[in-house]
Amino acid sequence: MKHIVNERYREAYDQEHLDNGLEVILWHKDGYEKSLFMMVTPFGARDLIQQNEQGTILHHPRGIAHFLEHKMFAMHGEDVMNRFSAMGANVNAFTSYQETAYYASTSGDPREPLNLLLDFVQELDIDEASVEKEKGIIISELHMYQEMSDQRLLMETYASLYHKHPLRYDIGGDDESVAKTTLDQLYRCYEWNYHPSRMILICVSGHDSQELLDIIRENQAGKHFAPPLAIHSCKEEEPREVARSDYAFTMDVTNPKLCVAYKLSGLNEPYERLRSEWSIRFLLDAYFSSLNPQYQSWLDEGIINDYCGCDVDLGREVGSILFYSETQKQEEFIALCAQCMEQVKKGEISDHLLTQLKKRYYAQSIRAMNSFDDIAISFVRSCFIGVDYFQTLDDLYHLSLEDLQHAAVHISNCDRAIVRLLPNQS
Repeated sequence: MKHIVNERYREAYDQEHLDNGLEVILWHKDGYEKSLFMMVTPFGARDLIQQNEQGTILHHPRGIAHFLEHKMFAMHGEDVMNRFSAMGANVNAFTSYQETAYYASTSGDPREPLNLLLDFVQELDIDEASVEKEKGIIISELHMYQEMSDQRLLMETYASLYHKHPLRYDIGGDDESVAKTTLDQLYRCYEWNYHPSRMILICVSGHDSQELLDIIRENQAGKHFAPPLAIHSCKEEEPREVARSDYAFTMDVTNPKLCVAYKLSGLNEPYERLRSEWSIRFLLDAYFSSLNPQYQSWLDEGIINDYCGCDVDLGREVGSILFYSETQKQEEFIALCAQCMEQVKKGEISDHLLTQLKKRYYAQSIRAMNSFDDIAISFVRSCFIGVDYFQTLDDLYHLSLEDLQHAAVHISNCDRAIVRLLPNQS
């Protein structure tokens, strides 16, 4: 077992690779009774086409990662959640575009919840009837999300930005893709993506790390897995232009909502990508938040209201900058976003403001290390993209004006999409 200590952040964890390929991270939080166990596969909603080392290509229906997450909680005819509840433990899961995660927490004896998490994630127990029943549940869930105006605005924005990239599709898929998902597809997807060699188990706990590792080793020793296969996702080339430059739709809302989105190319090198994302976020905060002295006048003039903000997301293949607000003054808001983007593209803020923003976000990152959930998912995501978790914090702390200017070059030539959510006149 490899022991890693970071003196600067006063945190330590142990790392072990089991014989079956499972990577185990044991993050010790001295003085805590709570334990959080999270098991994660780097298979998410974006992974629609995969290829193994033998050249076999698998085309997944949209939403299969989310469908599989739903079905994992059935085990030997029983809902696993009930078994965790009987132990006094909580269990849940989520699917994102990048990963699927299953996690359990307890303040009691960790042995039973930890064993049960490993057992149910490492066994898919479904049949044709249960799959057909689940389809109706998932489709109802999708319809519920489509009635949420903010969620619908975001999904229509992604559909406007991207021609082929999986971000254009809802994480849960759509009615057609869910209805066509088969038992065989679910099992094949599981076999490819839930092998121990593809997964990470992270334990954040006040309990002794060696004792937890002994529990895990004992659990895994009694199981047999097929030989691992190297799997990678295949991505279709995404055009530089947006799919829809100006799109409007209606819902039962009182006031119009607007999203002005800029399509970015991705960055392959992970540390550069993270630094660039932080840099663009700082620039957006400088020009499109209350840090800008003009912000109050935008509120007073009714161009924006309290439902207003911006965000940046940089991936390996694609990225985006989103501005959104609820406003009656749509054209004025679009012009305001264009003005802010021109400022952001210059990559210039004062050294004083840069220091202020670095302190704000660095403090938030340090504070997140008090959250078991934040530690688990942030650390696992760092592992999956091949970066050192603590170095990403150091990079944030040392971000410079030159880094901001370098990131601004990356967004100098980007296409724009406008998405308008308008009140239903009826």
